[in-house]
Amino acid sequence: MHNADFAIRVLEVADPEVARELDELMEHLAPAPRPRLTRERLERIISSPYATLFVAELEGRIVGSLTLQRYTTPVADKFWIEDVVTLPEVRGRGVGRALLKEAIRMARQITPEGTIYLTSNPHRTAARELYRSEGFEQYETGVFRLPGKQ
Repeated sequence: MHNADFAIRVLEVADPEVARELDELMEHLAPAPRPRLTRERLERIISSPYATLFVAELEGRIVGSLTLQRYTTPVADKFWIEDVVTLPEVRGRGVGRALLKEAIRMARQITPEGTIYLTSNPHRTAARELYRSEGFEQYETGVFRLPGKQ
C-alpha cells in the first residue's frame, strides 16, 4: 500500500539495521526494560507462519509498525493485532490507519469470518479513537496476564 508520503509493506528480511530501527521504534510503545529486538528475534517473528510484521516507511526510514498474529481454536479462527506504533513526528498523517487497514485486509483475505482483536491502554486516546473509527468495538473482558521472569 502506498500513500503520498509513506509506503506500507510486509517485512520479509531480518536485516540488523531494520532490527535496530524497529527496536528504537518500540521505545515509543514499550520503554525499557524490555527484551531488545535483535536480528535473531526479528527473524523468529518474520519466519513464523502465524505472524506478519507490517512496516510503514518514509524516505527509506521505518516510521511505524504493527504485528498481525493468527491462531485457530476449536471455536474460531482469530487474529490479534499487536504493537501498533508510529514515530511521534508522523502521528496524525494516517500512518497508523494505513497499517491497521492493511492488517485488516490481510486477515479478511485469509479468513473472512475470523475475528480480529486488539488491546489499547486507556491513556492512548488517539489510538482508541482510530480503532473505533475502523469498526472495532470495545469488548468487555478481563484480561489476565502472567508475566515472564525478568
